[in-house]
Amino acid sequence: MSTRSVIARVGEHEGQFRGRYVHADGYPTGMGPTLWTALHGHFKNDLSKMLAYLIDAKHAQCGWSALFGKDFNLKPGYTWQKATADGAKFEVYSKRPDYRRPQCFAGRPGEEPYLFTEKDLEGGTDVEWLYVFDETKRKLFVRDLNHKEDVAVIDLNGEEPNWVAIECGESFERCHHYAWVHNLLPKTSNLSTQTWLGKRPFDLHDAVAFVVNGKRYKATGSGGNSNYLRQMTGKNLPPDVWVSTVVAGNGKRLEIPVAKITDGEGRVPLPGIAWVFPPTKDNSQETIQVVP
Repeated sequence: MSTRSVIARVGEHEGQFRGRYVHADGYPTGMGPTLWTALHGHFKNDLSKMLAYLIDAKHAQCGWSALFGKDFNLKPGYTWQKATADGAKFEVYSKRPDYRRPQCFAGRPGEEPYLFTEKDLEGGTDVEWLYVFDETKRKLFVRDLNHKEDVAVIDLNGEEPNWVAIECGESFERCHHYAWVHNLLPKTSNLSTQTWLGKRPFDLHDAVAFVVNGKRYKATGSGGNSNYLRQMTGKNLPPDVWVSTVVAGNGKRLEIPVAKITDGEGRVPLPGIAWVFPPTKDNSQETIQVVP
């Protein structure tokens, strides 16, 4: 799913802005370096020139599909269909000039010019990040629209900021990544950063293993509702349980019922089944969860 953002200029009054929608890669660790590098590189530190390109130019008036990873030396356009027309794999078409061009919506059938303002935030929005430039003060204001929080005021004449801290918080308080993204856990664990911090309880999808009759089975993250699996496969499975695909010690993949599905699609361990969770910030050992 795309991370939507808006790139804008400050308006005449506090809280006002005018800018263009960007569909993809709007998170600060993507959009932040993109804007910083474009300003200090391609646009040679000319903020007015960059904003004219991103907001005012004819190619920008319908907004942008993607800017992250694009080559600003190439002419912008909506070209990804042409770049992928022959079905080439990503490793091939991502190197083609048409794919590497900044992708704008201008020229796509049905698109109309639209200037995004503060009024578009009233009543909620699916835009997640807002980047507002003040040309006079040479500042960039970054707002996390999901948390309704201003997270950074960046001096464009200073050092490049820590985009990870802007996106996730100095102590990862806003982080929505897996913990392994920040090297807090190995990639073998898909524990969220918030769960690793102890701010979110463990859930079935966090389990790294299950213990059944004294034997440990590695969790794969795959599985399904037994009611659906019975209907689709005809297998004799108990009703209203979650069946997980696991790997035994000999490498064999098995399907084992591990959880009772409760009201509201919650899940609790079945009797005799232990869920094994990875270490967290405050507990260096695995956590074992069983039915009380």
